Amino acid sequence: MPEAYRTFGSYILFKEILADELGHLYRAAEFDAQGVKRTVWLRVFDAPHVPTRDVIDRINLANQVGEVLQASNVAANPLWSVVGQRPVLATDYLPSHPLSSVLDKVRREGFPVPVDNALLILEKLSLALSAGLTVELQGSPLVHGFLHPGLVVVSNDGEGVVCGFGVADQLLGLLDHKETAEQIVPYIAPEVIMTRTASRRGDVYSLGAILFHLLTGATLPLQPEARTAALDKAELSYDEQPIPQDIKALLTRALAPRPEERFSSAADFKKELDKLLYGGAYSPTTFNLALFMDRLFRSEIEAEERERAEEANVKVEDYLVPEPEPEEREPVAVEATPRRGVGMWVGIATAVVVAAAATAFVLRGRGPTQVAAPTPTPEELAAQRAADEAKIRGEVEKQLQAMLAEREQQIRDELQARQKRIQELEAKLKGAASPAVGAPDSSQATREREQLQQQLEAERRAQEEQERKMREEQDTERQRLLEEARRRRATPVAQPTQPVAAPTQPPARPTEAAVQPTRIAQLEQPTPQPTTVVPIQPAAQPEVIVTQNMFLDPSQVDTLPEVLKPQPVTWPRMALNSRRRGVIIVQATVNASGKVEDVKVLRADADGFGIPQAATEAVHKYMFKPATKNGIKVKSTATVTVPFSFRER
Repeated sequence: MPEAYRTFGSYILFKEILADELGHLYRAAEFDAQGVKRTVWLRVFDAPHVPTRDVIDRINLANQVGEVLQASNVAANPLWSVVGQRPVLATDYLPSHPLSSVLDKVRREGFPVPVDNALLILEKLSLALSAGLTVELQGSPLVHGFLHPGLVVVSNDGEGVVCGFGVADQLLGLLDHKETAEQIVPYIAPEVIMTRTASRRGDVYSLGAILFHLLTGATLPLQPEARTAALDKAELSYDEQPIPQDIKALLTRALAPRPEERFSSAADFKKELDKLLYGGAYSPTTFNLALFMDRLFRSEIEAEERERAEEANVKVEDYLVPEPEPEEREPVAVEATPRRGVGMWVGIATAVVVAAAATAFVLRGRGPTQVAAPTPTPEELAAQRAADEAKIRGEVEKQLQAMLAEREQQIRDELQARQKRIQELEAKLKGAASPAVGAPDSSQATREREQLQQQLEAERRAQEEQERKMREEQDTERQRLLEEARRRRATPVAQPTQPVAAPTQPPARPTEAAVQPTRIAQLEQPTPQPTTVVPIQPAAQPEVIVTQNMFLDPSQVDTLPEVLKPQPVTWPRMALNSRRRGVIIVQATVNASGKVEDVKVLRADADGFGIPQAATEAVHKYMFKPATKNGIKVKSTATVTVPFSFRER
């Protein structure tokens, strides 16, 4: 029979996972009279020095951030509330371990993090922070501002997930207390320590500090002025060798004392990190990171499986009457509320006057025809992202056609000349293979045929190599242009301040105590910056001798490949349980027989849980009507979009 658990507001606390300078982290269940709604990570900010009132005042905006910011490496479905005068954050549960627990166990057991795994964890964290930059908060890109290992988890299957967006400036108040500052300062940029203001370059510094900890097994010194020397002398805990120069260069720039000397944002940091990860010197894989987590937490994972089986049988009716709170702590000082009599009526009258004044102020600040902007649904956001992505790709293809026209002309001229040589060699080989009737087949003729055959094969290989290089050049340039276009759209442009009407009915939140009204600007979703594209006339295409199954770019064919027979995707179990939603966009190379020879992922809204792999495996089995050129079936590429949604499972 399952053991009796404790309740905390509308949550059943299954197990305490962590107690740190921020408070407590629990594995818990969100429930109501109908039953368990979901299993969650429950972060209770109940440490003694947490600026409780400041965090509570920020909750409304933090919830709005959570509704807009949805990315694969950002904690899913965040919900802030107030329980027993304490701020609480609940996110979808993912079998994982806090990064602070990973670092602690690595130190205690002498089981250092391999370099490849450390770099991969940082790539996933920088991906989460980069996603935040696409959201505009009070006129600026959203930064995290408090990238602490206690707000990061590393999953059992090799993912890194970040939570806590929207409350950085408030949590930085922990730096005012010596007891907590010592645990937090090593991850915070020097200028942020001084100003208590989060920034994009401050996030870059935090990424560098976490990478330093993962590689060396130690935090940066508390004194910022001592950190440069510590980096110079640092050694890898994995093999006690100096940090490789390429990684050290990345760290040196990320941890530069002056903000202007660092990467400008987490997105720029990730771009440089990717050069290390995929440049050949390192071999990071999600599988290896998952294997490392399994070895490090084998006993905990097995215990969790047993505990989760018991937790699945919990009877909600036994917990409908809340039990005492889980921790005995001194209550946070809050303003006393008058109970009865004159004090109560004075309070009510004051509230009415304040509300009336606020209403008048808002009405004066906007025209009579101003309409409240509706909050976009996740489906609308996904559709908008898909439309933006399609527009970006259209613009990029136009630019790519113009930029590569001269180079493509040169390559096509070479291909045409090589094709002519191939035809000549084929004709010679055909003639050499048909000696006159009755003529002996001399060894000289045999050698000539062999030489012709070798020359023909060499020409064909050279032709295939040229075609391959041309495709690679196009793909590389296309990817570069896509990244630049996305970065331009992600960069917010200052707009005149427009008053926005507050929603008449804010979304319901299961809170035990009433959340204080927000006193900060309403969150607005950023408007994509339009990109002006100058129409470019297509360059005149040279006459190409087309042969069957010859590769041609989609812009060169008369008819594109068409799907004749799709295949359903077989999603792995961990994907079905991931509660992820989005699309996988792949590029399939389709030959003249309509079969898929190669599949390349162009976009993946989730890069873990086996989701991209399952989509590519399905597309590999598609059957197409092949592309044609001048009536001849040729090889070309087709783009396939595979949607997925596991939220309702």
